[in-house]
Amino acid sequence: MFSNLKKTQYLAFIKTRNRAKEFTSLSTIASCFGLKRDAYYKYKSRADMRLKLEQQIIDIVRKRRKSLPREGVRKLTKSLNKEFVKANIKVGRDTLFKVLKKHNMLTLRKKTSARTTNSYHRFYKYNNIIKIWK
Repeated sequence: MFSNLKKTQYLAFIKTRNRAKEFTSLSTIASCFGLKRDAYYKYKSRADMRLKLEQQIIDIVRKRRKSLPREGVRKLTKSLNKEFVKANIKVGRDTLFKVLKKHNMLTLRKKTSARTTNSYHRFYKYNNIIKIWK
């Protein structure tokens, strides 16, 4: 619960900082949120690192998807494991799911339509009595 509150607090802090750059100093905004100035820079650097990591993952997946466009996340995780290790990226299945979902790169399963009625059988076909009465 507290980590979610902390994340929300940082996001509000960053949004306020971006909007009020010309009007107030970073120290003033930080003191309003009960944070320190270095917290802003640490959070910003972590966010930049995360975006850089996501971009590397997306580039590797795009290369793979050129040859196998319908490959799912679980198979991608196994098949791209060597490339992730080469690029010194630690990516698990759930992280890959989140990144691909964020960038709308998840493959959707094809809908299968079940055919339940066989009209071309050798047995006698009865008329639909309900349709006749109406």
